[in-house]
Amino acid sequence: MCEPVTHRRIALLVCDVPADAIQEMHGDYARIFGTFLEESLKPINQSRPADLQSTFTLEPFDVRAQVYPSADEYDAILITGSASTAHEYEQPGKEWIKNLIEYVRSVATEKPRVKIFGICFGHQIVALAMGGTCVRNARFEVSATKLQLTELGKRVYGIDSGNIHLMNRDHVPTKPPSFHVLSSSNQSPIHGMVLFSESEPLEEAPPLNFRLTDIHVLTNQGHPEFTESIMRVLLTLRQQLLGTELARDGEHRAGNQNDGTAVIGKAIWGVMGVE
Repeated sequence: MCEPVTHRRIALLVCDVPADAIQEMHGDYARIFGTFLEESLKPINQSRPADLQSTFTLEPFDVRAQVYPSADEYDAILITGSASTAHEYEQPGKEWIKNLIEYVRSVATEKPRVKIFGICFGHQIVALAMGGTCVRNARFEVSATKLQLTELGKRVYGIDSGNIHLMNRDHVPTKPPSFHVLSSSNQSPIHGMVLFSESEPLEEAPPLNFRLTDIHVLTNQGHPEFTESIMRVLLTLRQQLLGTELARDGEHRAGNQNDGTAVIGKAIWGVMGVE
C-alpha cells in the first residue's frame, strides 16, 4: 500500500545521547526531535481538511556506531547536535565524525531530492562537508538568544528577528561555496545557512524568487528542539564548564521567547513541501 503524499519519512542521524536528567524528563533524541516536529506540524495541520493531514515517520540511526540510512528511502535527513567536536574528525577515535562528513557530502551532492537539516553539531558537519570551516569560538553561547537575520533569513523564516536556544562553543566562521547566510549572533557570523537546489558553483547571490521547497540544505547553529526545561537542565549540569557568570546569565534568559518550534520548525516543514 502506497503512503499518501502528505506523509514524510525523515532519517534522524543521532550524534550523541542526552544527559540522563534530560532523558528522564524528555526522552532520547528520537523523542525530543519527534516532539519538536509534531508541535511545529500542528498549526499547519489545523489549517488543512481532515483528509489532507500531514504525517511523518522519524527513524533514528546511531551514526557513532556507523549505522546509516539508505538516503533514497527518505524525504529528508536531520543531523542532531553532539557534545563532540566536529573539527576534530582527524583525531584518533573520531573516525565516525569523518565518516559522517563524507556521508553528508555524498547526500548533498548526489541526492538533490533528499532534504538535509543540520542542528548545532549538524550545522557544523554540513559546513565541513561542503567546504566551509568550523573552529573553537572565544566563549560559549547559551540559552535563548536574539539572532540577527539577513534579508534572505527574513524571507525564509517570515520574521524580522528571532530568538533560539543556544549551547555551543564551536562555530562556523566561513560558509561553504554557494551557501547563503540566514542569521548571525554577536559572537558568530553564521548561525544559519541554506543551499538552494539549483545553485550554480560559486554562486554568491541568492535567487530573487523562490519557494521553501527550492531549498536543499537548511542548517541552524541553535537548537530549535530545545525547550526552556531542557535548557535549564543543561545550564545546571554544565555550570562548572560554562562558569558561574555565564550560567546565571543563561538562567535569566532561559524563559525568554523561543522561536524554535513556531518559526524554524515551520520552515523545516516548508522545505519538505508541507505548508
